[in-house]
Amino acid sequence: MFAAILQRTSDPTTPRGCLITNTALECPGSGDDISRTIATWISHQESALYQVLLRAQATGALPRTQDCRALARFFVGVAQGLNVMHKAMADPAMLQDMVHMAMQVWDSSSVPPPRRRTRPQQKRAAQA
Repeated sequence: MFAAILQRTSDPTTPRGCLITNTALECPGSGDDISRTIATWISHQESALYQVLLRAQATGALPRTQDCRALARFFVGVAQGLNVMHKAMADPAMLQDMVHMAMQVWDSSSVPPPRRRTRPQQKRAAQA
């Protein structure tokens, strides 16, 4: 998904941003119908990503401990952010940095969180 966004943003013949993002940014007070339409399209994006993440869990590519809904929302937010930043600045290096950082969430999702130290362990570590 991010590769497709980066490819689209690198094409000088395509408009900056995307229709959903641009409408949300440029028409914030445009009325309930437009706001509901924007929310529906973003919800569709989130649902599609959610389904992909559920399949990733089913195949073992994503640990079952991960919250697929939260990850889908995060990735939709990054995608929309890429569109906003492209519209505002069109800096390919910045967009690539954003994608790189977002994908670290995926990479770190397979690593269990660090164990919390008990007070005696903290005390010993501080003394060492």
